[in-house]
Amino acid sequence: MKTVSGIVLAGGKSSRYKEKKHKFLTEYQGKPLIVKIIEAIQPVVNKIVVVVGPYHNETKKVLGKFDGIEYVIQEIPLGTGHALLTTSRIFENSDYTLLVTYADKPLITTSTFSNLVDQHIKNHADITIATAILPNPGSKGRVVRIDGKFAGVVEAKDADEKILQIKEVNAGFIVCESNSIYQELRKIKNNNAAGEYYLTDVYEEYLKDGLKIHTVEIPPEESCDINTYEELKKIEEWIKVVKNSNRL
Repeated sequence: MKTVSGIVLAGGKSSRYKEKKHKFLTEYQGKPLIVKIIEAIQPVVNKIVVVVGPYHNETKKVLGKFDGIEYVIQEIPLGTGHALLTTSRIFENSDYTLLVTYADKPLITTSTFSNLVDQHIKNHADITIATAILPNPGSKGRVVRIDGKFAGVVEAKDADEKILQIKEVNAGFIVCESNSIYQELRKIKNNNAAGEYYLTDVYEEYLKDGLKIHTVEIPPEESCDINTYEELKKIEEWIKVVKNSNRL
C-alpha cells in the first residue's frame, strides 16, 4: 500500500468573499473553515501539505495546533492547477497517493475522504474525481458523460443550455498519483478570461493520455464550498434544501 498524503489548496485570493478576513479563516460552527478541513483529512493521511499565498502568517497561526503541517507558498495566484503544481517539489520524485481538497469546504467528512481513497486504490485509478448530484448546481462545473462514461467537466460560465441542465457536478476533491499528476498539470493551458490554470482542465489531459479516471459520488451537502459571506450565512438552509431534494 502506497503512502497517502493530503494537500489542502488555500492560496487563492477569495475575490468574491468581500470580507477583510480570508474566507477559509472565517468560522463555521465555532471553527475556521480550514480547521474543519484539516480535522477531516488528518485521520486519512500520513502527511498534510497546505498551499498558501504570500501573506500566510494568519493561516499558519490558526493551524498552529496541528503538528507536522508543511507549507508551500504560491507566490502568484495563477489558479488551482498551478496551486497543486507548486507541491511538485515535495511529491513528484516519490510514489505517493495524493488526496487533494480546497480549503473552503467545511462539510466534508473523514468517512467520505476515506471512501475516496479506498475507491481510488480498489479501482487502480490514475485519478479519482468526487462528484455530487445537486438540485440547483448554480456555478459549479458540470460533469459530462458519454454513454455513462466520464468525458470531462465544463465550467458553468462556459456551458451551453444543454450542459447547464446537468445535475451532476464536480465536488472539488480528487485522489491522484504523484507519478502522473504533475506531468499532466504541466500540459494544461491558461486560455481563459482570468489567465489562470484550472485544476479541472487536467481531466482532459488524463483522457487524452488514456489514463484511468474513476468517479465517486459523495453526499451532496459535502460538496458545499463557500465563495461569498452570504453563502456562509445561508449554509444551514442550503443543507436542508439539498438533503430534502435527494429524498424525493
